[in-house]
Amino acid sequence: MQASTSSTVTQLHPRSGDPPSRPRLSEFLGTHAEEILLAWDEFAATVSHTGVALDPAALRDHASEILKTIAADLARPQSAAQQDAKGKGNGPRGPLPTPAETHADFRMVAGFAVDSMITEYRALRASVLKIWAHHGGGAGPEDLADLTRFNEAIDQAIAESVGRYTRQTGTSAELFIGILGHDIRNPLGTIMMSAAGLVRSGKLSAAAAAPIVNAASRIKAIIEQVVDFTRAQADGVMPIERQPGDLAAQLAKVVEETQVRHPKRIVRLESRGDFIGTWDEGRMGQLLSNLLGNALLYGSPTTEVTVRMWSQPREVFFSVHNFGEPIPVEDRERIFQPLERGVQREADGEHRERTGLGLGLYICREIVLSHGGDLQIDSSALEGTTFLVRLPREAPRP
Repeated sequence: MQASTSSTVTQLHPRSGDPPSRPRLSEFLGTHAEEILLAWDEFAATVSHTGVALDPAALRDHASEILKTIAADLARPQSAAQQDAKGKGNGPRGPLPTPAETHADFRMVAGFAVDSMITEYRALRASVLKIWAHHGGGAGPEDLADLTRFNEAIDQAIAESVGRYTRQTGTSAELFIGILGHDIRNPLGTIMMSAAGLVRSGKLSAAAAAPIVNAASRIKAIIEQVVDFTRAQADGVMPIERQPGDLAAQLAKVVEETQVRHPKRIVRLESRGDFIGTWDEGRMGQLLSNLLGNALLYGSPTTEVTVRMWSQPREVFFSVHNFGEPIPVEDRERIFQPLERGVQREADGEHRERTGLGLGLYICREIVLSHGGDLQIDSSALEGTTFLVRLPREAPRP
């Protein structure tokens, strides 16, 4: 028994010729934290952002806590299931925001884009590995396991930061929509109702009230477009509510209303077939109204605009056609992008870009995609310009 104890004690003390033991990566992150954080500071200062200038403390913000969290994670035992979850960004978390989530909040306020924030994590990963290798890390048999755990922890931090950033962006979008929908749209409705009331009472002539109503209507249309654009960007899809209905009857109302608003133009509807299905009636009206407005604005003012409808057993189609200068091939995808506007040839032959937000055709495509259909364009000097819409009668299966 005495000999066994002596042998054990001898093994606990390395011989003078043995190389000194190297710390595990979890320990290294603590002992070399300042060196790693200085590299973080240097990189963060080079990332472009739209906020105010940040001092060194603000640039570092929660990097120290993120590093400590990663080091503590590396020091804990981990099962195969936990490893798999963390690699997918689904690691365990408590009720309070993590340092990575708090970092996302600060970076969002500072004006950092989400890709710039992700780049910071890439730089942190590269700095740790570079400094670790410089001090002899990565050569031992246990280093590969440490490296795997470290990458999983960085991926988890990225998932937390991006998730938080995305949620905060969605909250800001909802707030923006609420402000437009209530604080601006409601007073605008009051202006329009007041103008109509003054006309009915005889205190204001219809001619005098017309500019007020028209201006308010244009502002309202812009607000609706901005709300739709913001919601589509935040949700990833244009929200719709399908209800059974006759699409031909729905679109006929829009054609009639458009003709009333443009008495000097001819807007004609041709329909054949059956158009019973489920649609979002309000969105369908918005879709056709935007396409007709585009045709009236950019088409030849001396020719008619034609809406044609036809059907198949599972799908329905409608098109909006106008004559006029064709849309160049290179512009046929661009005009569906948000904040892009077409160019109209004026009577003097010069091209002038029209006013507006450039959201009309973008919203058209989003409405069609939300219904599971597609929107195509064909344009030539001889045949004119046609926007073709294909819609399934029922909602596509998930």
